[in-house]
Amino acid sequence: MLYNSNLVTEHFAKYSYSDSDFEVELKLLVEEVIVERGYVQIYTGDGKGKTTAAVGLSVRAALAGEKVFIGQFIKGMKYSELSLPNYIDRIVIEQFGRRCFIKNNPESQDLEAARNGLARAREIIIGREFGVVVLDEIFIAHYYRLISTEDIRRLISSKPEETELVLTGRKAPSEILDEADLVTEMKEIKHYYSAGVQAREGIEY
Repeated sequence: MLYNSNLVTEHFAKYSYSDSDFEVELKLLVEEVIVERGYVQIYTGDGKGKTTAAVGLSVRAALAGEKVFIGQFIKGMKYSELSLPNYIDRIVIEQFGRRCFIKNNPESQDLEAARNGLARAREIIIGREFGVVVLDEIFIAHYYRLISTEDIRRLISSKPEETELVLTGRKAPSEILDEADLVTEMKEIKHYYSAGVQAREGIEY
């Protein structure tokens, strides 16, 4: 929940209340200082930058005091952002994939990892512990038919009012785009991969 805890502390430091008065006043004040509701954001498209944008948003939110959960579908390899909790304790990252890319058809282990990730994501969202929830590459899991459009729709509908939900990955289905509050499509204009540049640690992973 997004609220100014300092305002609450300062307010009650000034006055003395009976228990019943305190409860009523606290309820009214907390309702007053909630500053905004959370939205559903989508980063999709064939261009570079989807995960990068979501990680940047996560860092900003954590530095503003929010707890952030990042769940990475498909991914099980080493990525530099996995070290984030070592520097910012408000960020939690978990991976829901194997230590390899899906090159052709997904295997049973890929399906199991994605389904476990889906259950974990639902648990995190419903639990309301995290103000920002990022589900990275969830649309690639959808593309490989590891999770369904209805699965994603149910995640969105289970989102508490105050939670910011960020979904990333290529090939986001149009039905889900319609339910989002913000959609950004990353479009590749030019990429150094075409010149033979390999993925670089700290930049691409």
